[in-house]
Amino acid sequence: MRSVVVVLLGLIAGVHAAQAQAWLTVADAEGRFWLEMPVPFDLPPSQVAPDGTVTFAYVHETPELALRFEVVDHGEAMQVLPMPVSRMWDSERMVQVRSHVVGRRTYRVVAIFPPELEGDATILRFMRSVHYNDDAN
Repeated sequence: MRSVVVVLLGLIAGVHAAQAQAWLTVADAEGRFWLEMPVPFDLPPSQVAPDGTVTFAYVHETPELALRFEVVDHGEAMQVLPMPVSRMWDSERMVQVRSHVVGRRTYRVVAIFPPELEGDATILRFMRSVHYNDDAN
């Protein structure tokens, strides 16, 4: 009986730890976007392409999961094409991408994960948390 109680307590603690994931709201200074990122996350240095395109990203990575919110500033305005959520996968990883274009800026929300994590609460919360203020651009 004691071992059953220990196992149950371990399961309860594991569920509680998953629900206790810390999140922070991230936004730019101009109020053009805001989203929730699981903690910890990184803001790697911006990348500048030869054509002047600047890219920066907020990144949360674990051995099984990568969540990225990418912001790409292009030299000139982009054609606005609606992009629904796209999903690709091979035998090991699924990639889910959603893009939003406003003027010269492209926002990309990316989740990379093994197929068994499809429908995971962390991925769903991240993908649904992004908000844009097109009037601020």
